[in-house]
Amino acid sequence: MKNSLTIIIILMASLFTFGQNLESPDYKETKIESGSTFKKYKNGKLDSIVVAMYAVNYGNALIFAKKNNEIRITNADDENSVIKIELKNNKQVRTFFYKDKPAIVVESIDFDINQLPKNTMINRFFFDNIIQNVSIKTDYEVFGNDNPDKTFKLFYRLNIRTDLDNLDAIFENIGAFFSEEDALLKIFYGNYAEKFAPKILTYLKTNDSGIITDGITLDYQNKNAKEPNPYNIYKNGKIIKSGKANLADFQKIYQDYIIKLQE
Repeated sequence: MKNSLTIIIILMASLFTFGQNLESPDYKETKIESGSTFKKYKNGKLDSIVVAMYAVNYGNALIFAKKNNEIRITNADDENSVIKIELKNNKQVRTFFYKDKPAIVVESIDFDINQLPKNTMINRFFFDNIIQNVSIKTDYEVFGNDNPDKTFKLFYRLNIRTDLDNLDAIFENIGAFFSEEDALLKIFYGNYAEKFAPKILTYLKTNDSGIITDGITLDYQNKNAKEPNPYNIYKNGKIIKSGKANLADFQKIYQDYIIKLQE
């Protein structure tokens, strides 16, 4: 059974493999729950971030680097997975590559229910007082029988402000998040992470004409979470149910909808 010193030695060795020397004076450490965040600045800008994770008999690190017009995220314990964040028309595009193949692509979009992207899944969230609109395309067959669980959680639970339209600001946002005491808990620890998850507003699927085929959406016009707003449920291109609900009640309606989809 590895002791904590052995774990740290193994962790440091793996970071050297990724070209990261945390003992360099360029890195500034912030201790957080179950780990530490190390930031390095270059010419006044955040250049790299390493999040070292320590647990009983376990050590791992997340490495964040900004270069070549992209932010690249790797997991020292998962050599097959890479997360990339890029900008397309000033909109964020986040891609999960597995064995060099794109498995999940999440792209920020402008939401217009009458002019939606084609052949995609569309999600709207309310998080940190901002409504986030994204399209999601997946090819889960890329994973085969593998389950890169920790990188998968990082991909979906790392909430970056979607109103940020330059990589420096996005990178600073990531650095600020991982300086929070409970950052790792919000990413990796089930019930705790769920408490901080964005509030769902919309889950829709579209066809090759951009028309809604199935899904559920809350028309969140009244930003008072306690006030009701209209919602619709779609099936086979038609609205099959309408009603009104406040933000909290709609979360329950959404969960019931997703459960029925899986039956």
